[in-house]
Amino acid sequence: MNIRGTRLSAAGQPGRLRRRIATAAALPLVAVGLMTAVPGQAFAATQAKCEVSGHLSWGRGVATSTCTAIQGPRVAGAKQVNEHRAKIMCAVVRGRGTPHDIVYTYWGPWEPVGKQSTVECSFSSSTAGFDYETR
Repeated sequence: MNIRGTRLSAAGQPGRLRRRIATAAALPLVAVGLMTAVPGQAFAATQAKCEVSGHLSWGRGVATSTCTAIQGPRVAGAKQVNEHRAKIMCAVVRGRGTPHDIVYTYWGPWEPVGKQSTVECSFSSSTAGFDYETR
């Protein structure tokens, strides 16, 4: 206690310790708020035209998707795209007595607009189909 009867904090001044504790408690909340706000602003969706192509490479199916940004005024049929990826369905015949097709689906990595996403079947097979996905 000092001469006036008020309690002193550890720093020697009244209330200073309480302000430091309040500031330290508020910092994590502010940091979490900033971390959640930044990704939403960094990945603004753009209008894009996407397409996919498929071909064979040494008997393995390969699918490549590309999305290109549309510049200028809004186009009625264009999608709002952040990222895209290629998807391929590969079929292989199994069984001796009663052969049947087993279809495996593979996805390429998510890529931003302007970059290609490529995926390949992991075995020699027939390609059942290919497509792209956006988000």
